[in-house]
Amino acid sequence: MDIYQLRSFVVLAEHLHFGRAAKALHLSQPALTKQIRRLEEDLGSSLFERAHGATRLSSVGETWLPQVRELLARFDQTATLGKKTASGATGRLRIGFGFHTLQLVPAIVVELRRTAPDSLITLRDMSTAEQAAALGAGLLDVGFMRTPLAEPAKYQTMPAIKDRLTLVAPKTAGRPTKRRLADFRNEPFVSISRERSPGFSQHMLNLCSAHGFHPRIVQEVHEFPTAIALVRAGMGITMIPESLSTADVDGVQRHRLEDRRAVWTVDAVWRRGDTNPLLAEFVRLLQLRRPR
Repeated sequence: MDIYQLRSFVVLAEHLHFGRAAKALHLSQPALTKQIRRLEEDLGSSLFERAHGATRLSSVGETWLPQVRELLARFDQTATLGKKTASGATGRLRIGFGFHTLQLVPAIVVELRRTAPDSLITLRDMSTAEQAAALGAGLLDVGFMRTPLAEPAKYQTMPAIKDRLTLVAPKTAGRPTKRRLADFRNEPFVSISRERSPGFSQHMLNLCSAHGFHPRIVQEVHEFPTAIALVRAGMGITMIPESLSTADVDGVQRHRLEDRRAVWTVDAVWRRGDTNPLLAEFVRLLQLRRPR
């Protein structure tokens, strides 16, 4: 038996007339009769009784009809879900992101939920190293990180956002608001640890080297708010992404570094060949927002 025979059985049970049922099914009457006979042969029992020009359900047909209706309803639900998943209207998407994309990623997720309200979307705040490991292990569908990555042939990338190193120092009366990086060569530095963000840490070291000095790091931390708090307390100075706001922090002052080498790009990264339709829709929405 197949799904077409079961559907024919239900329609005939509703009409109790071969001609009207065949018309509703867009079949010829002989074709419908053939389907019902094959179904009865598979069951080993009659489903309909035919006498004096009338058709009615047999006792087996009456007992079986509710079960077949339930089965067809589940089949239709499954088929609908499959079509939605294939079109990206539903499904699962696991996203890793960091402080750079704290505004970008949630905004795209809101847009994605408008087109795929039934989808399961998970967001995880992770370092670049954690995202790379999770992508490689198949625990993330897309991440946002600096490139290049190890084994780049395994991944596809797209520029997502540009950011810039900016320096944060204690606000001190009499100090100029615009200072060069080299002006801070003798200051103690508070730095994000290499373990937490190896790309950011190396970028800071490279920029300082380009300006003729190696920073004297007196404290490493895992989070930028901690670094800013230590600067405010007078431990030294720090570098943070320009995208990270300090507007609500008293006692500190930002110094924009006017050097093209202070700029970097964060890429969206996903596994090459991933056919997840929800990922494709996410990437499409991201492409509309990416830097030009």
